Amino acid sequence: MFPIGPRCDRLEPTCLEGRAARLGRAVLVSLSLAAAAAAAAAAAAELNLGFETLDGGGLPLGWSSAGGDAEAGSDTTAAEGERSLKLTRAATGVTRLTRRIPAAQLRSAGDLERTLRLRLTGLTRASAPGAAAALWLRIDGPRGPLFLDSAGYGREPTVERAVASAETPAGASGWRRLEIELPLPRDAEEVAFGVSVRGQGSAWFDALELGAIVTDGRSPAAPAAARYLDAALALMREHSLRRADVDWPAVRAQALAHARGAATPSEAHLAVRFAVRELGDRHSYLQSAAATRSLATAPVSNARTGSPPTAPSGRRLGEVGYLHVPGFAGGTPAQQVEFAETLKNTVQVIEASGICGWVIDLRQNTGGNLWPMLAGLGPVLGEGDLAASVYPDGRRVAVWHRGGQAGFGDYTQLRVRSPYRASALPVAVLQGPATASSAEVLAVAFRGRAGTRSFGAPTRGLSAGNRTFSLSDGASLVLTVAATSDVAGRVYLGPIAPDEVVAGARERRTAEALADATRDAAVAWLMAGDACR
Repeated sequence: MFPIGPRCDRLEPTCLEGRAARLGRAVLVSLSLAAAAAAAAAAAAELNLGFETLDGGGLPLGWSSAGGDAEAGSDTTAAEGERSLKLTRAATGVTRLTRRIPAAQLRSAGDLERTLRLRLTGLTRASAPGAAAALWLRIDGPRGPLFLDSAGYGREPTVERAVASAETPAGASGWRRLEIELPLPRDAEEVAFGVSVRGQGSAWFDALELGAIVTDGRSPAAPAAARYLDAALALMREHSLRRADVDWPAVRAQALAHARGAATPSEAHLAVRFAVRELGDRHSYLQSAAATRSLATAPVSNARTGSPPTAPSGRRLGEVGYLHVPGFAGGTPAQQVEFAETLKNTVQVIEASGICGWVIDLRQNTGGNLWPMLAGLGPVLGEGDLAASVYPDGRRVAVWHRGGQAGFGDYTQLRVRSPYRASALPVAVLQGPATASSAEVLAVAFRGRAGTRSFGAPTRGLSAGNRTFSLSDGASLVLTVAATSDVAGRVYLGPIAPDEVVAGARERRTAEALADATRDAAVAWLMAGDACR
């Protein structure tokens, strides 16, 4: 391992002493170990992994935050050194702190020929059960990202390990050590990593370590782990949209190399993640068993990150109606219908107030389950075929809305309790770089509607359709299986450009801001039309 940051395997008093004491002990062992430890400590200081160095505003130097109403600051309650990071949320939600480095910084000479994985560890503690502290790790490159976090949306411990982890005493210090790993592909360009707090309350973080581990010397995967990997590869080879572009013998060989040391199916997940990334569609992923179970009973706004759900909302903007349509994934059938009903009822109430057009805001919609969104927006979209999924064998399956029902091919996927048909008013669709997945399918559906124009910036470019496959340990393989086309037959394989690009729209991340050039451009277009004169 080539660590960036201090290494501490157990939460004992001696293990939580400062770096200087550990380096002193290393000198007694060997000069080479002391030099390595000194280099690690220097790298840790440079990246501020212990949150010891503050910027002018009192925040950890070199770190950026995202996620809304949270306070981030340095705290003197430290496991190592003099400071730790404290994140506090006054309301339920998720806040992340991020650090980015080039992937080359984590490799040494000759590593391009080795099988590497990246390990992130750190110490955490939380103020109450309502605040969950987690580490997260993302690797980016030309074939797409790899992402996971320690809260269950990336790391898949066995049931026995999950119970043991929950019952393990945190120790007198109150600190717990978290650890996550990802494969480090040879073409990786950037590594983003950090910490997050989910829920409401405070969480502390300290003594992060990030390092590349060489796994070539480990024993081959045990038969159970190898069978699990082969089963996942078989699903990819049969169903992936890009299956014809993959060198399957090479991918299997590399995936088995990443599976070295794995004894169980859950320990083979890292290798499965590597293989999924090699598909190159940037949309497929492995969902943990914990996340699969959670999504069956509780909705989220993003299935990959577990971000909390947000309800659809709407209001009048002068003479036009405004709808904010968030992402929606998971949940029970009743919860899915309720989302659609809320959206449909909002349409009905606003239209009854006498508007002359619609602004449909998809800028913060990262996707999820298409059918609740489609059924809820059906009154505005209209009746009939709206888009289609196009499979590698040429099959074309229609995405449609009729009489309050959202459907796919011959089957209804979801229906609202009381159908409503809205007037054929003009529509302005707002989109941006966060518009992704099923939200992009909605954008495509609106493209086939008369009297509709889109504003903002190009979308994420993940409009292809996904299908979920269950694996033997309860995890799910979410595979991109079909491209998306509009009603005219045009297939969308990358970012979808708006009809009107608005300056600054790519940087805008919040739909709530009052000063909103994209929304203003959309309203101006509507007001200039015949329906609003």
